[in-house]
Amino acid sequence: MELCERYLHYMSALCEGTMPAPPELALTADTTEERAAQLQSALKSMSVPDFVRLCAKSAGDELDEAIFNHFSEEDFSRALLQMLNAAAELEQPEEKPPAAESTPDPDAGKHAFEVFCDCVELDEQLVAYLIDILKCGDKAAFYKLSQVTTQLDLDPREFLYWLAHREDYGTDDERTCAAIMDACFARLYEEKQGELLGALLSGDQKTFELFRTEAPELRHLPAATYEWYSKNYLDRDYPLRFILMCNGVEFPDTPEEDK
Repeated sequence: MELCERYLHYMSALCEGTMPAPPELALTADTTEERAAQLQSALKSMSVPDFVRLCAKSAGDELDEAIFNHFSEEDFSRALLQMLNAAAELEQPEEKPPAAESTPDPDAGKHAFEVFCDCVELDEQLVAYLIDILKCGDKAAFYKLSQVTTQLDLDPREFLYWLAHREDYGTDDERTCAAIMDACFARLYEEKQGELLGALLSGDQKTFELFRTEAPELRHLPAATYEWYSKNYLDRDYPLRFILMCNGVEFPDTPEEDK
């Protein structure tokens, strides 16, 4: 089994709870979505080879160390994208019923979009790929990516509309946090403080705690702790939304195209 195959196998098994999780990953959640979020956080400070080695040890699998020879993040991400696309092309999607006859679950779209975000955010190259296909309006590529990550055909326009209105589904604290942090990040973006912005969007706690003592938007706000930021911003897909906006992705005003 090649490195990409093992990586995807272990990722899927850990999210679904079908294999014992290495203690180092600290996966304590009960649901697939919550485990995916915890896994996303753990992988930020762990390399792909280290992740695969930990999982293999936990699963009792023998590894051929040759699969790590000449490893590079760029080559791995490229190979991973190719594998995901190939897997999607092999699937035969079921014919969708006419929209007028379908009765969608009002919560199904939100749930699927959250899972989609969790999966994409696991890899920077997947985020870059998502940006590319959204900017060029490649619906077929978006459908393939959504099939691989959620087993569903998600609509890119509906996804962007949902992400643009993420606050509508949140609490008052979440709406306040999103507004404040978006303003902070917009200022940093205009000031071209890319390194600081990247660290904050990735969830670096030390960077945030230092930033909150200096940022005029936060230093007089006692509620602005890292826990507040993590719960109401990082865990609610706002970093992905901000990254898409900064990279020129346009968000629609309506969930459906005008006819």
